[in-house]
Amino acid sequence: MAVEFRLLGDVEARLAGRRLEIGHVRQRCVLVALLVDVNHAVGTDQLINRVWAGEPPHNARNALAAYMSRLRTLFADADGVQILRRPGGYLLEADAHSVDLVCFRRLAAEARNAADPADAAARFDEALGLWRAEPFATLDTPWINEVRNSLEIERFSVVLDRNDRALEAGRHADLVAELTTEMQAHPLDERLAAQLMLAQYRAGRQALALEVFQQMRVRLVEELGVDPSPVLRDAHEQILVGERDAVPGVCAPPPPRNRQPAATLPRRPTAFIGRHAERQRLGAALAEGPLLTLTGVGGVGKTRLALEVAAAEGDRYPDGVWLCELAPLDDGAAVGHAVAAALRLQQRHGLDIEATVIEYLGTRELLLIVDNCEHLLDSAAALIDRIITRCPRVTVLATSREALGLNGERLFAVPPLGADESTALFADRARAGRPDFDLAREPVGAVAEICRQLDGLPLAIELAASRIRVMGSLDLARRLDGLRLLRGGSRGALPRQQSLAATIDWSYQLLTAAEQSLFMRLSVFAGGFDLEAAHGVCGEGDATEDDTLDLLTGLVDKSMVTVRGGAATTRYVVLETLRAHGRERLSERGSAGGAAARHMAYFTRLAQLAAAGVHTADEAAWVERILPDYDNLRAAFEHAMAVGEVDAALQLVTSLSEIVHLRIGFETSGWAERALAVTDAGHPLFAAAVGFAARGAWNRGDHARARALASRAEGRDPGRGNGRVAYPGDVLADVALYEGDPAFALAHYDTEMTRARADDDPIRLVWTLFYVAICQAALRTPEAGREAAEEAVAVAEATHNPTARSMARYALGLVLKKSDPDAALGLFDEAAALAAAVQNFWWHGIAIMEAASTRGVHGEPSVAAREFADVLDHWDRVGDWSQQWLNLRYITRFLLRIGATDDAMVLHRALLAAGRQSPVRSTNGADAPAVSGVQAVAHARAVLRRF
Repeated sequence: MAVEFRLLGDVEARLAGRRLEIGHVRQRCVLVALLVDVNHAVGTDQLINRVWAGEPPHNARNALAAYMSRLRTLFADADGVQILRRPGGYLLEADAHSVDLVCFRRLAAEARNAADPADAAARFDEALGLWRAEPFATLDTPWINEVRNSLEIERFSVVLDRNDRALEAGRHADLVAELTTEMQAHPLDERLAAQLMLAQYRAGRQALALEVFQQMRVRLVEELGVDPSPVLRDAHEQILVGERDAVPGVCAPPPPRNRQPAATLPRRPTAFIGRHAERQRLGAALAEGPLLTLTGVGGVGKTRLALEVAAAEGDRYPDGVWLCELAPLDDGAAVGHAVAAALRLQQRHGLDIEATVIEYLGTRELLLIVDNCEHLLDSAAALIDRIITRCPRVTVLATSREALGLNGERLFAVPPLGADESTALFADRARAGRPDFDLAREPVGAVAEICRQLDGLPLAIELAASRIRVMGSLDLARRLDGLRLLRGGSRGALPRQQSLAATIDWSYQLLTAAEQSLFMRLSVFAGGFDLEAAHGVCGEGDATEDDTLDLLTGLVDKSMVTVRGGAATTRYVVLETLRAHGRERLSERGSAGGAAARHMAYFTRLAQLAAAGVHTADEAAWVERILPDYDNLRAAFEHAMAVGEVDAALQLVTSLSEIVHLRIGFETSGWAERALAVTDAGHPLFAAAVGFAARGAWNRGDHARARALASRAEGRDPGRGNGRVAYPGDVLADVALYEGDPAFALAHYDTEMTRARADDDPIRLVWTLFYVAICQAALRTPEAGREAAEEAVAVAEATHNPTARSMARYALGLVLKKSDPDAALGLFDEAAALAAAVQNFWWHGIAIMEAASTRGVHGEPSVAAREFADVLDHWDRVGDWSQQWLNLRYITRFLLRIGATDDAMVLHRALLAAGRQSPVRSTNGADAPAVSGVQAVAHARAVLRRF
């Protein structure tokens, strides 16, 4: 029987139209926690936090298991609904479209892509019609409340988009009443006000429309201290000049495009105080040129101001706003990799990392924030210069303590806060630690004097405000005056820099001795850390992890460490200015080398554990554990190389060959090459490092370099448990396979398959069986590979390893693709889901590509077109051009099938120009000019969207 899940109102589950009794509040909360991530595993700790927040019962895991058991019983008769136990969590498996939230988002997406305004408005109305009331209003946990607020924002965004398309369709009079009601709920939303004005005006109510403008202007000035935005002013001007037939979308967002994920900016957990004039000036300045640099002393608030401006102006950029933080980097050579990681790109065949970034951004319209450039000024400036000169629709917003010195750069010196804004900021942050803090009851002038002494620097003010928990503002002002003796900076330093140094040093002096010691040692981390790492690297003597947590809590309370919530694990960050202070203290005590050595040892061991863990059933948990520490892994490797710890460097890079290569990019294969330069060929890890370095060259499309590197192993193989991608002999076989000699590759993998079976190594056996099947398919004898593929499935199931199971299903799907397309499609879909669940983007990509290809031949054209478009975007982001060319070949064949011959010929010419095979046999139009690969992708994307 079919089941319906309803979240957009009270939580409901209906089976064949009959409402099921879900149970009490906690059980309904569990169901919501699963449905929000339907068909995706949710970690047990994450579920417990969602259901009980900070006060779980002592037997929370047992209680959670009991709730799952009751829900399984409740849905026992529902078709296709299962609640499955997964490593580290649970998964509710169901038809996604049985959940009203999923349907709402699908309809909204269809509406945004609809060309006809009336059709778009109707789809938006259908989406909004799914909302019955406030989502799960009877439930109350911090996570539930956050989700509810997020959904309300999402609904309001759909309302605004619907209004634009309805106005465009001429539904002016119909909208007036609804817009008036919405304005009561959102009295400061300028886009909504502009829509109401236009609807009233076009319905013949010009006076009312002008009155709305006047009311909004007064409200904005009195409550926010800002003037009307261009959106509101444009609507007002249109009414005044009487352009009745003007295009109604003056307040509309840009035309629909393949928008990037919205959550690209970090959440700002505190209110942003003041800076109204600066935000307006910067918002206007972003439209005036490709590069805007915010300069100013440390602690003046450059980063926060950049984030606020970007959030306010984000709708200008169809491809989103992206943040790249350079603070964790110590080496300018890593800037390109950091930008690529921020954009979620992988290095492309035949291109270095910076060229990959440039090629990707060349067709995008987005805002890129590059934060904290000052310590890598030359490298950051060089890459930014290439971006702004070669990517015409990209705007860069940089922050630095000094200018980048580029042509076309516009500078904005971020000033300290004024007296009133400083006082407001102090009061806001003081209330965070002491809710009863009332500025009106403080001694006259005390807070103003504190802010004056701190020169209006936001970071200094926030640090000082955190002390209000332990002393009054008058005492605080007196103590600050005495801090002039504690300024450790140069006499020639700017007074504001001295004030900030004094404030930081003063905050440091107020720590206990144990807190001071931990704070210094925490400065060794790059990017962030979790509690386990803090204890493993910085714990002293016989201290327990709980002891470290107590000290860490003290540092968080005193604003010396910042908390960043992760998906499953809480992470902590020492702000860069504070981190620099901690490093100075560490160096003064002669402890910097020892701390760095402990850091290197910890992350080397963690990488080794993760390398083994990704070959087990717990692959997803290990991926989630290791990837957030990529900056720390880089720092550990750099320290190992700097001090000549070759063993540690090799242990680290060979442990990262698979877990990073398939999920982040190819930077670490470059580390392997650097380590090889100082490694004796007789080292036990030499062959593994050679395999990883060679694999990186292969991924970049440099087959000659891949062969040269792989040959250095002289036939030696790494030991058991090595990363799947880093066997030198495999790289040589893959080069042959991609260069048209599948027989050579098959002979290699036949031999390796026999060896893996003899060694009783199931992970290696699945890999070799996978390639045997692939080679047989490449030889156009897929049936000969079926036995190997079926054995791969059986072996992989026994391992319970997601990547192995994904590979095996893909291999079986490939050999069945022509003889049994329905079975192949099911296998490809399963392979894609398994790979995606462990962030294995490469295997996920090839699985969705083969599924799209199969549907392109045997399935519904509109479904195939949508899937092909998704695959184009996937390889565009991952950066693997060998796979993108294969995808373009599949799309060419698909376009021929549906009769889009002219468009197919465009791709045909691009394939031939790139030396690739094409499915087109005709030579008609072959003399027409060819397009590049990038142009071919853009053309294919535009064509597919029509279907």
